[in-house]
Amino acid sequence: MDESKHYLQIDILKALAIISVIIIHTIPSNMVKHPLSIFTIYQAVPIFFVLMAINAIMSFKRRNYTTLSNIYPKYLKSRFKRVIYPLIILWIASLILGILLNKNIYLGTLTVIGYLPLTGPGNYFISILLQFIILFPILYKLYNYNPKYLLISSFILSFAFEIIAFQVPILDNSFYWYKACILRYLFLIVLGMWLVDNFEPGNLKSLIIKKPVLTGLILSTIYIIGVSIFLLEFPYFQSPWQPQTILSFFYPLILCAIGIRYLPSSSNNIWNSFRLIGKASYHIFLIQILFFVSGLQLIFYNIGLYHNSAMLVSVIGNILILIALGLLFYYVEPKIFSIFNQGFSWAYNSYKMFKAA
Repeated sequence: MDESKHYLQIDILKALAIISVIIIHTIPSNMVKHPLSIFTIYQAVPIFFVLMAINAIMSFKRRNYTTLSNIYPKYLKSRFKRVIYPLIILWIASLILGILLNKNIYLGTLTVIGYLPLTGPGNYFISILLQFIILFPILYKLYNYNPKYLLISSFILSFAFEIIAFQVPILDNSFYWYKACILRYLFLIVLGMWLVDNFEPGNLKSLIIKKPVLTGLILSTIYIIGVSIFLLEFPYFQSPWQPQTILSFFYPLILCAIGIRYLPSSSNNIWNSFRLIGKASYHIFLIQILFFVSGLQLIFYNIGLYHNSAMLVSVIGNILILIALGLLFYYVEPKIFSIFNQGFSWAYNSYKMFKAA
């Protein structure tokens, strides 16, 4: 892939992924685990991790980063503005909403890794994203040193984590520590980095016929079929997450490659809309956490329609509302922090003047 090029396809994939997340959190759990869902919308989060790795490594290549001392200051500053600022606003909104709704509020150790005072579906993604920001420069250095060794070691670490998590009580699926650990997706992230150097969008076939990729894709597909259609369970892995473990990761990787190959590379009014949704996908993701934990989505179930009709209305309604709220948040958030920074600067200058006097 050309790191100097902006791929519209990636923005569209992010838009489709965030829409899939909204659908997953709207429909009943039994529909989420339906084989059709497993092969489509259930891949949203893995696709996000592949795209995160692709965007990050292409950005690093464009800037010609070499040493960690050159990477971290600028990189952390840009990521802080892009990721932490919206999260701070959402954290405050989560606290206020929890108080207003008289719900249990969490303030504790997990707060430092992005656990919200009033948590909702997908909160674990924020925690993994924060870990990704801190660790990616190190992964980039290791990848440049030897991509093959990093692929092998990341596979071993991810696989070992799943085995250990099955044995250690604190890493049980019911605990946040398991869901929010980046080791679950480490191998997938490295695969996303590898894809940039080994995939030419105009030649998808050359990627798929690579023996490791073809073997991984076949095994991943068989594994997903086994756990979703035949309800098999891989021993020593957490049962609820079986369709989305290290053994399935070549499937979302190829989904991303197919999207980059066949989705439009030039924009029009329709694809520009998807492009905008993709760029605002993080803000939409944050908003949907509070939206679903507040119970607002239930409004659409109580309008007196037949079950299937109510479900369709609920899905479409939630998508439209959350995209609108997320886009509003996307545009307003920088202005909020601009006002905050101005106020902070005024207060600081006033303090200096008062102290000097």
